[in-house]
Amino acid sequence: MRKLFYSIVVIFITLIFWSFNDPGEKFERIRVSLNNNGWKFKKADVKNAYKPNFKDDDWLDVSIPHDFNGGSDGVHNDVFKGRFDFELDPDHRNMYKGPAFYRTQFEVGEKFKDKRVFVEFEAVSLEATVWVNGKEVGNHKGGYTAFTLDVTDYVKFGKSNSLVVKADNSNNPAIAPWMANEKNAFPFSFDYAVYGGIYRDVWLTITDEVKIENVFNTPLCGGQAAAVLNIETRLRNYSEDDKTVILTSVVSDPTGKEVTTLRRKKTLTAGEQASIRQTETSVGDLYFWSPESPDIYKVKSTLSLDGKEIDQFESVFGFRYYSLANNHPFLLNDKQTLIRGVNRHQDMEGLGYALPNEQHVKDVQILKDAGFNFIRHAHYPSDQEFAKAAMEKGMMLWLEIPLTGSTSEDPAFLENCKSQLKEMIEQYYNNPAVILWGIGNESDRSGGGEAVSNHVFGELVEYAHELDPNRTVTGCNYKYESNQNLVDIYSPQHWGGWYSRTATSYKPHEIIGEYGSDIDMNIRTNEVFDADKNYSASGKPDFWSQEYGAFLHEYKVSIGEAYRDSFPGHFMWVGFDFASPRLDRASNPVPFMNQKGLLLHDHKTKKDVYFMYQSMYRDADDYPMLYIVPSTWTANKEHAKDARIWAYSNCDSVALYNGDKSMPLGVKLKDAGPRGDTRFEWDGIEIKGDKIIAEGWLNNQVVARDTVFVR
Repeated sequence: MRKLFYSIVVIFITLIFWSFNDPGEKFERIRVSLNNNGWKFKKADVKNAYKPNFKDDDWLDVSIPHDFNGGSDGVHNDVFKGRFDFELDPDHRNMYKGPAFYRTQFEVGEKFKDKRVFVEFEAVSLEATVWVNGKEVGNHKGGYTAFTLDVTDYVKFGKSNSLVVKADNSNNPAIAPWMANEKNAFPFSFDYAVYGGIYRDVWLTITDEVKIENVFNTPLCGGQAAAVLNIETRLRNYSEDDKTVILTSVVSDPTGKEVTTLRRKKTLTAGEQASIRQTETSVGDLYFWSPESPDIYKVKSTLSLDGKEIDQFESVFGFRYYSLANNHPFLLNDKQTLIRGVNRHQDMEGLGYALPNEQHVKDVQILKDAGFNFIRHAHYPSDQEFAKAAMEKGMMLWLEIPLTGSTSEDPAFLENCKSQLKEMIEQYYNNPAVILWGIGNESDRSGGGEAVSNHVFGELVEYAHELDPNRTVTGCNYKYESNQNLVDIYSPQHWGGWYSRTATSYKPHEIIGEYGSDIDMNIRTNEVFDADKNYSASGKPDFWSQEYGAFLHEYKVSIGEAYRDSFPGHFMWVGFDFASPRLDRASNPVPFMNQKGLLLHDHKTKKDVYFMYQSMYRDADDYPMLYIVPSTWTANKEHAKDARIWAYSNCDSVALYNGDKSMPLGVKLKDAGPRGDTRFEWDGIEIKGDKIIAEGWLNNQVVARDTVFVR
């Protein structure tokens, strides 16, 4: 079976080659997925596993994407056991952190001997070492960005080749993220799981010896200046001879119309890597990218040698401009736009990090359907498919490097952060959805204190500006004011009403990176909450209820809408529940789970608060909605004679009925909730029959309905 997988790969590649490599015809680069290429896996540090003739018959059969902590293979699922078992032994680790091996084989036909062969990994956590036919071909430190290895000189053309990867997610002071003391709780740890494995796609690519390495599109627009498009195309000549090539760049607007064609000739010496820069000031009528109209331009780059096409590369860009500063509203394309943001972790029940591309796309849609317009991908760059979906669906992005928890004094740590920053910016540079580059989150704890964090953060901010002078650089929740002053726009968190203080302490003037509360799906209460009361030390189960979570979010959303003229916006924490194997999460209602999500860890089951966001953020003309909150009265008929019922809706008014229209309970406006503007509420209601029905009215007609059955 395993030989069949890589035989299919070589047959497929050979067929493509015959189709496009006839004399005088163009050669098109070939890109084939290795995800289902018969991989073998072992979670251990296995001696000699890199050798081609190593016997792996008893290893586990897996496919990519795969991680070895989250259960994607149905076997290795230890993330919810916590990092350490102190009752058994203070040094006994429950969640595995260390090396694991992956092995597969592939073939490349002999007809490709004059081409270049590359293996691309979209992500391997946290450190990857790669061998082909027993020879080490590369090492990559950083678990959230892609890397490509040239394996041409190691491949046996026309024969079977072994590909071996060691993935290691050990806590390493030379690689971000790093925990100063992972046995302790916050602030020495961080609040998410660092899974290990090849958890994003793997590709085999074949190109000509002269190829396009990357394309960087920089559209400039805004104000009274004319729009300008700058294209930088990086080329490399892998051959031993000088080559003179012609680069053709065809730009198409969002309607598919070709608006300009640019050509440049360039001679590349043997082994040279160089850039061709092209500028265009005439791109026709401008289409601006925005959440409402995510218009995307495309650039098709073609490389020709002696009249023959030898390589092609497609890239995108979008025209958009913005103004982002604390104490001011956010302006996108000169339109005031409140940032209605949400955080997201790439962590899902039964999969861990190893989400298929289809799920990444679904996650974007789920968050857009809730009404958000901006996603902060915490606390690392997203899967490329997630970022692509955000771009296409009109969701702005904040991407950040995984400098989370602790800042190492090891000089290698700073260099690794720079490397990950460079990879992140270059890999997502063309995506118009990306508005913010983040250089860290709660990452100011280190043995060297303020001086070390200032040095590291300062270097990273300067480097980010060098790599991309046109985007804003931020950092979230730093301890020292001197750290906060280094970034273009500082983003604090606000946990008033949850970890400390009261809900009424929320008076935002800076962009808020996180706010929210843990919410257990199964905890309900009839308690009426007070925004002026500090519940954080109560320890009461009611504090984890869906009702309290909804109350706190309602208050802060209402404040955000009211403050829209004096701050950019805020990001709720978090879209989906996610694993958190740190020490102090053991006592959560679901142990070792961060339960602050709008949806459960399955990315399907919505909590009440999800519908609250829809009611506040979605336009009823576009998406009329109505949701009756199924509070404790649905399960306890003792409350049926004096029930408090509320609903979330974006309609003008909501009518409530006992069973049918013959038993009306009244029509309400959205004039209830902690600040009187977030819910429709009926108090002292007597429930009769087995169901409650609500109808939402908009422009004098019913546009939404909901029914809750009384148990």
